[in-house]
Amino acid sequence: MQISRLEPPLRIAGVDLARGLAVIGVFAAHLAAIESLEWGDPGTWSGLVEGRSAVLFAMLAGVSLGIVGAAARRRREAGGLVAPAPLWGLRTQLLFRGILLWLLGIWLDDLDVPVYVILPAYGALFVLAIPFTSLAPRYLFALSAVLAVGAPFLVQWINTAVAGSDDPIAAEESLRLIAWNYPLPLWLAFMLCGMAAGGLLMRSWKHAWPLLGAGALLAVLGYGIIGSAARAAETQPLDAFASAGSEWWAAVLSDAPHSSGLGEAFGSGGFALAVTGAAVLLCQTPLRWIALPLRAVGSMPLTAYVVHLGIWAIWIAVETARDPGLDPWIDFRALNPFWPMTVGVLVGCTLWAVLVGQGPLEWLLGKITKAPRWLPVRARHS
Repeated sequence: MQISRLEPPLRIAGVDLARGLAVIGVFAAHLAAIESLEWGDPGTWSGLVEGRSAVLFAMLAGVSLGIVGAAARRRREAGGLVAPAPLWGLRTQLLFRGILLWLLGIWLDDLDVPVYVILPAYGALFVLAIPFTSLAPRYLFALSAVLAVGAPFLVQWINTAVAGSDDPIAAEESLRLIAWNYPLPLWLAFMLCGMAAGGLLMRSWKHAWPLLGAGALLAVLGYGIIGSAARAAETQPLDAFASAGSEWWAAVLSDAPHSSGLGEAFGSGGFALAVTGAAVLLCQTPLRWIALPLRAVGSMPLTAYVVHLGIWAIWIAVETARDPGLDPWIDFRALNPFWPMTVGVLVGCTLWAVLVGQGPLEWLLGKITKAPRWLPVRARHS
């Protein structure tokens, strides 16, 4: 029995729970009929999964990296290694892991599954995060804030340039290779914020309280204040913005899912931070046992994500061979696949976690990206 893998101190149980929630949220966004979110109408709250699940997914990649980086620094210092020495092993693993995830994502994206596959962005973010693995949480939070403020302007400028280019379709196809559906300047902000949170959680689970509070405040700022300004710019152009174009400012300020606006940066980023903190706190109680199936999914998110895309791709290949006019998005959703897929993944991941341990794709990726033995030996304290 491998159930001990999911229990502290080997893992932070709440991080697995948050990852499990992110995976199921992605399933819902892809496979279920969801409403457009209206905060004042609880009947539309299924719309929470749209966009926010992907942001949570990316932030938790940063949390995992922050935890791994903190653990690596502890091992290095406990072994008498020079404190300022670079984390060559971790950084090499991140480089290999990022390249492999990018390649896997590009391959999955070519399966004609009608979604924007997040793995190319995921892989690119691991590579981009390499220079920041030694930074303290306070610096990571500061960099994340700078990117969250500046990136929406850069993203909108690039999107405007692409739309006005001679061949926007070709430009968009080129940007797909760098995962521009999840614009890296903004999504790096989510990654760095997660790295900072992971570093804090490695010090003590009690840091989950300020993470929850800060996340809630950021969500209010993003959705309640900045998002409201964006909607005002859409309906009633502001005099101060009129010369620059109210539509442009509405896009920059937007809190809509996948808009890459300031409202989404702070709102969805804060939401992801709050969910992470809440999940860690929940798993300090006996409720962590009730959440075991979700934690099992969260312990092997790559496997769960790829499996659901693989099932979808096989269905498309079989059914379009019978009926070339089939719509792979509408017709697949008409089968109500969310609950069968979700229950199947929950059961499968739980059994695998209990009987085998590490997820199959996580195990394979770990074996391939294990730090090479030729890395230089660190100098020791005299």
